[in-house]
Amino acid sequence: MLPADAEKRFITWIQSFDYRILRNQEDVETEFITPMFQHLGYLDKLCARKSSLNYDQNIKRSNQLENLQIYFSTDDVMQQNADTSLLIVIALSPNSNNFTEAIAQAKFYSIYLKPLFFIITNGHQIKVFKYLQYHREECVIDKNIYSLKVNSAASEFYQEYNYSYISSLDKNQINTLRYSQYNLIEKTLRRNNLQEVIAQTDFIPAVFQEGDRLIVVKPKVVIECDLPKAFKDGECLIKFSGVILRGCQIKLNHRDILGQLMTGLNTRPEWGCRKFIKQIDENAFEVTLGQTTIILSDLETADLCLCIDVVCQEYKQSIIECENLLETWDFEFIEFLGSRGVHLFSVDAKLWQLMHDFANEFNYIQGKTEWHLFQQEAISIRVSRGIRDHAFILPKPVNHLSLLPSGIINIIYEINDIHLQSLATSEINAWKQDIGPRGTWTATYTKQWLLDKFIPKVIDYYARKNNLSALELKKNIADYISQRTPILEVHEIRELLPYLRDIQFWLNSYVGNIPTVFLKDYYHTLTNLFRNTDSSIEGMDYLLRNLTLMEAGNTRDKMKSNFNQWNFKDILYYLDAQVGRINNYQYESSFTADLMTRTFIWIIEHGKISFYQSQLNVAKEALLPLWEQSRFEMRYVNPHRI
Repeated sequence: MLPADAEKRFITWIQSFDYRILRNQEDVETEFITPMFQHLGYLDKLCARKSSLNYDQNIKRSNQLENLQIYFSTDDVMQQNADTSLLIVIALSPNSNNFTEAIAQAKFYSIYLKPLFFIITNGHQIKVFKYLQYHREECVIDKNIYSLKVNSAASEFYQEYNYSYISSLDKNQINTLRYSQYNLIEKTLRRNNLQEVIAQTDFIPAVFQEGDRLIVVKPKVVIECDLPKAFKDGECLIKFSGVILRGCQIKLNHRDILGQLMTGLNTRPEWGCRKFIKQIDENAFEVTLGQTTIILSDLETADLCLCIDVVCQEYKQSIIECENLLETWDFEFIEFLGSRGVHLFSVDAKLWQLMHDFANEFNYIQGKTEWHLFQQEAISIRVSRGIRDHAFILPKPVNHLSLLPSGIINIIYEINDIHLQSLATSEINAWKQDIGPRGTWTATYTKQWLLDKFIPKVIDYYARKNNLSALELKKNIADYISQRTPILEVHEIRELLPYLRDIQFWLNSYVGNIPTVFLKDYYHTLTNLFRNTDSSIEGMDYLLRNLTLMEAGNTRDKMKSNFNQWNFKDILYYLDAQVGRINNYQYESSFTADLMTRTFIWIIEHGKISFYQSQLNVAKEALLPLWEQSRFEMRYVNPHRI
């Protein structure tokens, strides 16, 4: 049928329609909506009722609405999704004017389906809304059905909503180019009160999360983030609603997020705790995102920070959860040749070759003994019976000499994307439930299995088969065991030193100010721990130098001039001054925090300290979150800093 003929048929139908035949909600759907869209060129197979959609399983009963239809651009049911949705249509009963509730329902479904428009009608009145992602919906038609009986009105309606035209629209363009609002701004730029006008184009604040997809919306900024899955990289896209930056989209990769955004969370932009923000005047900030530098107003910068706080907290938690589940924190993180994992221990090249030969010889396809549990690989060792992978072991030569028989090979527990394959076909967090001896092995379990079972078996097997010296082979295993006591199990004060040194190393490399939320309890509890320290502590000049550097810029108290008569009580007095000072500040110079930590380390190393168990326990609890923060940033943030 020619387009002109189709338009004439629609006009004829709408002019002959009599609303008096509508007696209930079902009539509105079958006698008005369905024939109207048929005349607009929408085939019945392009339409799906709400009850047939997979989205239902994520929607609470209280949000369900029965008389809802969705029109798609394709009749392939498997392809009917948010990418192909065109219109959402809701039918009300003829006597109902409850459009407000229906609008709320349509907006709810639009979050998941992302249509171009949603339409609500009771057969007497029809409302058409343009759906604009993250923005308030825009009402483009609010008419009585009788007004559409006029030839010009019916023709205009057909041209705007027929299938051929609607299906040709670009969803991204219609959400970016808000012509009516641009016109509104243009017309009112001459007025004095512009803030109210600009606010009309703001995003609607919201937070959406489905699996590893997180979207955080504030009035001026929206961040769409794909959170990292296990050790697989995440990424994010940042958009702005402001007049100048509207349409600007900045994409950040995994390294950008970790290296730029992750520090200074939950702090104000003017505090200087976020390295990517530089204040240029009272109401403007220079912001560097990835390779892009932009100027934002104070409101835009505040909203950007609020979005980043939510996204980065989830991003960080996703990484920490993976490390905790796979028990990888105690091992050195390694990235090389596109692979990533942790260093378990080292062996010589000769022993590694025997390990690899054994794994290939005992391929699971070639036998059913307890040792036929490997899948043949060219370079690595894959512990697998085909159906389920337990672990991936990768060799990393220390240097080019490692290829010699006496060379050293680092044994790497590889984080392989195969661990994530269940995500594509099963629940989003299926890999987490699979961790254990019968599923995905942790790094700790893998290391113990290699050292206690696999390598002894390999040595015994080849010592018998090839007349090799088992004793010589066993000598060539270098295991790196952490000597530190877990922080919560510390009972001697000197056992805190490894953790304090980690913190000091982190603070020494820290750029900018650090939020005092990390430091207040740390300063207070460590100072209390030193209350009963012998006054004969050596190195008073070193402690004095540190305190002098802190005192000069931070407190109003004047240092005593007769330094030769100082004892530890004077040191403690000025430590207390720092504790009192920091309680009145929101951020601290990393240089000052570094000096405080150096002071704490010196006192523990050289002082004779008497303390109560309760003092030590409180100090451990205060030290733990700061040390965990330092551990995370040294592992993930510092390597990616620009």
